[in-house]
Parts: sequence; structure tokens; C-alpha cells
Amino acid sequence: MACGAALAAMPGVAAANEPPDALHYAAPPAISGLRVSPSGGHAVMVWRVKDRPTVAAVIDLSKPDDVKVVGGFPRSEVGSVGWVNDDRIHFFAAASDSGAELAREGDAGVFAVDRNGENLRQLIDWRRRNEETSSRIRSRILTYGWRIHSTLDDGSADVVVAQSRADIDNDALPERLARLNTLDGRLQNMNRGAPAPASGWLLDGAGEPRVVRVELGGRSKLYWRAPGTEPWALLEDMPQLSDDRIVPLALEPDGTLVVATSRGADTTALFSYRPDRRTLDPEPIVALKGFDVDPVVVVDTRTRRVVGVHTRADRWMSVWFDERLATIQHAVDKSLPAGRVNRLLCGRCESTQRFVVRSWSDRHPGEYYVYDHAARKLQRIGEARPWLQESRHGRRSFHRVAARDGLDLPVVVTHPPAADGSRPLPAVVLVHGGPWLRGSSLDWDDEAQFLASRGWRVLQVEFRGSTGFGSRHFRAGWQQWGLAMQDDLADAVAWAARERLLDPARVCIVGASYGGYAALMGPVRHPDTYRCAASFVGVTDLELMFSSRWNDIPAQAKRHGLPALLGDPVRDAERLRQSSPLHRVRDIKVPVLLVQGALDSRVPEVHADVFESAARAAGVAIERVDYGDEGHGFVRTVNRADYLRRLEAFLRRSLEEPPAKR
Repeated sequence: MACGAALAAMPGVAAANEPPDALHYAAPPAISGLRVSPSGGHAVMVWRVKDRPTVAAVIDLSKPDDVKVVGGFPRSEVGSVGWVNDDRIHFFAAASDSGAELAREGDAGVFAVDRNGENLRQLIDWRRRNEETSSRIRSRILTYGWRIHSTLDDGSADVVVAQSRADIDNDALPERLARLNTLDGRLQNMNRGAPAPASGWLLDGAGEPRVVRVELGGRSKLYWRAPGTEPWALLEDMPQLSDDRIVPLALEPDGTLVVATSRGADTTALFSYRPDRRTLDPEPIVALKGFDVDPVVVVDTRTRRVVGVHTRADRWMSVWFDERLATIQHAVDKSLPAGRVNRLLCGRCESTQRFVVRSWSDRHPGEYYVYDHAARKLQRIGEARPWLQESRHGRRSFHRVAARDGLDLPVVVTHPPAADGSRPLPAVVLVHGGPWLRGSSLDWDDEAQFLASRGWRVLQVEFRGSTGFGSRHFRAGWQQWGLAMQDDLADAVAWAARERLLDPARVCIVGASYGGYAALMGPVRHPDTYRCAASFVGVTDLELMFSSRWNDIPAQAKRHGLPALLGDPVRDAERLRQSSPLHRVRDIKVPVLLVQGALDSRVPEVHADVFESAARAAGVAIERVDYGDEGHGFVRTVNRADYLRRLEAFLRRSLEEPPAKR
């Protein structure tokens, strides 16, 4: 069965005179999540055919048109895949009709199956059904909370699994690490007396745990166990929010750690760290000017050597430490269109002859190729979303803009496909969630491209408090919800108006989670900047983040993280109140779209309920939309498409009406 067979099942290509429908952007990929077998002979992927649930499918890389389905269930979606060894895969599946509920009565959990589709075994059951506990024990199926930690490539059918036992009402509970045989379910404990509560394990080439992290009481501790010894030695003990904190990423065969840290600089970089000497090499392995290294470390599964790293500045790139891999990357880049990011996927990267290449850009959602290095041949596997045409989407540009206090604000602008720069356009400020993460780069972005396809310019601002741009940028956002973080968004709008990118009388603000909060605070803090605001699962009352018993924020974060990042609930109570949309609702003079998932445990629907009641009492023009089977984000394609259509209609009413006189 060829990959092309899946294409007829997906949304059709939009007519030339119409923008693609919301479903084109909401629909999940036809192919995704490709992983290459250790020897490079095969790849496994998540595959969707017609309107059926996704399945796990294997490709013979010597014949990439030949696809074999090896795992899946009639009522479950396969969500991720990986290799146990060259002949066996693992995959995760959850009930396809359950929305944000992980599973109901269908097949749900982690499974393993041979590459030929035989010897299917359930490894982990993700259903929270206590009455089935005894049967799970008898059949050696692990219970809810276990997950695949890593694979070994040591010739066995084993994987390493971890059991997360964190309790949101307690400081923390220790994480269990074990080796699991995927054929018979035998479990071998690997904790080896590690300090509790352990997390962030790193294993050596023999599969022995050597590094572990402990996050407790606002402190971050790093432990190391030397080869041939049992005791765990303390390497580092620092505040969790320290700029100098070391984050271990990989363990080299000679015992050297590859770590990320910002010691001595504003931005983080990759360094070598010698745990036996407790020394950090003075020169970084990889550093980026003006950006934190955002590393995806590539380790050869057989030699266990770190051979490269994928990281991003304004866009993703690959840095190879192996000369052969660097040469292969150069050959692939020359063979594919300019401006693409081309990521090599491999197992035993140093010796394999075949690679899968994932290729994408700001205007292309991605496609996959097989590169045969021996034959110097590149052969296409298929597109992730073949119904979205590159020519129908606008370019994305990266800028650095000065905030009112001089802070550097990275801004990504998505331009409508037909925009020629001759006139200012209506615009949408699309605010990322978190907020303590990086929001955007020059990659494909479904929501930004959807909005731009409607003729609106889209601004995505890396406001202060966002990560990825150095400690100064991150720390400038501490305790600035509703204040300077909000000003940064308005300053980016003012810059774009000066650059004639947007019409300052036609700007709306949209976001989810923290972005939803910022959308509601936008017309409060800057009433003359926005014509409307749309919030999906947005925080409306900052006090509820500390006091609510219905959210999933751990007690550790409420006691040690949030007071530093957001504010003390007692000492800063009045500031938090004045920075809460709920208590400033009378200042909102623009239409509001309020969207909530009923199953949201991060921002429970009480946030939307109390805000809606207050907004209606204050005379705010508010539209409320609820999705009863969604949580803190969309699971069901039909719901996400519905939301995008409602968002488009809401924005169109505000952005395309004649501007009101001010």
C-alpha cells in the first residue's frame, strides 16, 4: 500500500479563488512522527487513511512506497511511535471518541508489536479504572502513570519505563525507573537507591542510571553515580530559577555530560561537564548570539556518542559534530528547495546509510524523504498535509523591536499570501501561552497561517517573560502579568503601525491559556489599541491560580514558583487583583469571544463562568462558546475546526467594519 493512498481521504485542496477552509488547518497530518529503526532499514510512522483512526505503519526504506500497518484499533488513535529494536516497535493509542478524556472503554495505553505486525502486547494501561487493578497485575500490564522513558538498542526486547507519581497536593513523590521486557512484561527495578523525588534520569551505554535530578522545596539538585559505585554524589544544589542551573541533556561514553547552562552569559549554551571533577569546560560546544540554545540532542543509539544537535535561532537548524553527517546534511540541503529546514532522522547515525529527512518551511507544513547516502539518492515518502499548498500561504518574517523601556522584543510577522507591502492591513496579535516558554520562530504555524489566509497580518510577540532569548528577557517578565508584559504587545503594534504593516484602527488580540488572559487584559491596559479580544481557556482571576482546588498546578509550583514569577498571593494581593480581567471587566469596551473546555484542569471553567457573569453585568458584548469534551486545548478535529470558523467570523465582524471615530 503506497503512502499516496492516504491522500484521497484528507481534506481536498481549496479552490483557487477561495482560502482553505478551517478544516484544512485543524485536520491532523496524514503522516507524522516518523522514527527510523536503529540500523536504518525501516521507519515507523503515525498514518491516517480516509476518516479512520490513525495507525502505526512501517515503511521499508529501500522501497518507501511500500507501507504496512502494524498497530492500531477501530476506536483508538495512535498518537506516537518508536522502536524497541530493529524488529519491534512501541506505540501509544487512546480512544478516538473520548475527547480530552484519555480513554473510556476502548483500547488505551502503550503497546508493542513486531515489525511484521505479530506479537502485539499491551505494556501500559492508561485507563483510570481501579476495579481492573487485579487483572492488570496478573497480566503484567503496567498501570496508569507509567510511560516509555527511553530505548536501549542493546539487542534485547527491553525498554526503560518511568512511573510518574507526583501528587499535586504534596511536595513530590519519587519517580520509579525500571526496565521492561516488551515480550513477556517482566519488570526490573533500576532506581538503585537514587535520592527522592527523582526525575530527569540519564543512563549510560550499558543502560545503568548515572545522573538524576531532584526538584524540591524550590531547589534543584543534580546527582551523579560513578561507574562501579553505588552511592549517589551531589554535584549541584541551586535555586530552581537560578540562571546558573545546569540542565543535563546527554551522557557521553567517557562519562562527560552534555549540559545546557547560561553560566557567565545572558543566554544558555551547550557545554561539556565533567562530573568526576565537577568542572564545566570554559568554552561552549554550541552557542547562539541573542538566543538560548533550544537543544534536541542527537545520540547514536549504538555508540551512545553525541553526534549533533538540532537547535533554533530565528528558525531551526542542525549542528553536526560528525564530519560525515555534516557532509550528508549539506548534500540534502542542496537537493531540496532553498529556505527549507531539513532535519536528518537516524538511529545509528554514525554508520547508517539511509536517513529519513523531514523538510519544512514557514510556508510548507512539511514532507518526508528517504536519503540513501550510498546511492546519493533522495526519494519522497509523502507530505504531512498535502491539502495545504505552499503557494497559498504567506511568508513569515523575524524582527527585533524596541519596547518602551528599551528591551529587545523578538516579533514574528505572518503576511497574507497576496500582501505586497503597499498598504497597511487589518491585523491580529496572536499571543502565546505559558507564558514562560518560547512562542514562535520561522516555522510553519497552523493558526497564524489560517488567520493570514483571511487577509490579516498576524503579530506573534515574544514579550518579556518568554524564554529562549536570555535571562534578562525572561526575568524582565517576573511579576509583570497585566503590566509590562502587556505593554510589550502594544509596543509591537505601534512598531508595526509605523512600518505600515497594519492599520492601527483595525487590530484584535487573540490567545489561549496565558494568551487568553493577555487577550482579555489587552483592552483593559490599552483601550485604544484593540477592536476586539478572543480568549480560549484564558485565566481570568489570578487569585484562583493559587487557591483553586480544581486546577492541576502542583503544590510545589504554588509555593515556590508562582510567588516569584507571578507574585505573592498575600503581599501582592491588590496588584494581582488589579491585574485580573475579572476585576477590571468594566474597563473592557470591545466585543469579547470567550471559549472554554469543560474538562480543562489547568484553567478550570470557573474562570470563564465568573468572568462571563461579571462581563454581562457590566454590559460587555460577550460571546461564550463551550466545548464539553475538550480540556486545555483541542483533541477533536471537528471542535478545532469549529473554533477556527467561529474565531474568523468574530474577527471579521470587528476588523472589517468601518473604524469607529475615536
